[in-house]
Amino acid sequence: MNKYFAAIIATLLSLIPLTSSAQGGTKSVGVFGGYNSEVESALAGVYFQYGCNKWLRLSPNFQMIFKKNDFSAFHINGNVHFVLPLNGSINIYALGGITYQSWRYSNIIFEAGDTPKEVVYNRFGLATGGGVEVFATKSLKFMAEGKYSFVKDYSAADFFVGIGYVF
Repeated sequence: MNKYFAAIIATLLSLIPLTSSAQGGTKSVGVFGGYNSEVESALAGVYFQYGCNKWLRLSPNFQMIFKKNDFSAFHINGNVHFVLPLNGSINIYALGGITYQSWRYSNIIFEAGDTPKEVVYNRFGLATGGGVEVFATKSLKFMAEGKYSFVKDYSAADFFVGIGYVF
């Protein structure tokens, strides 16, 4: 399994030198909020994006899934966006990437009379999805995204909206 992740990372890193053209170097940071289908709970996160060129963007993000029924998680994602500009202010994109997820169960009782315990499961997986972004100004954008993470025992869909500062 580690060979696959190493191959994905090597492929992504090999794309970086090939992407120096128009709009290369564009960066943005932002926040987002939404819904996770595994916990059926709210999520919030932060993202950074680096535009390699007009069509390719690296987009790592961190997200927290809020506790519901003693179940919560955090995700660290490394995504690549394949951007299709529709006009000067709207882009759509497909995404693919890798994810590290840490799922936490609180108040687990294994046997009668035991003290409640906390159990943590850490997993790697793959993600795919897409989104749309609308530029309100040259330095302010709004986005909506949906993605599905393929993770052993915890595959789930995330849907969120966000706002970002472009520089």
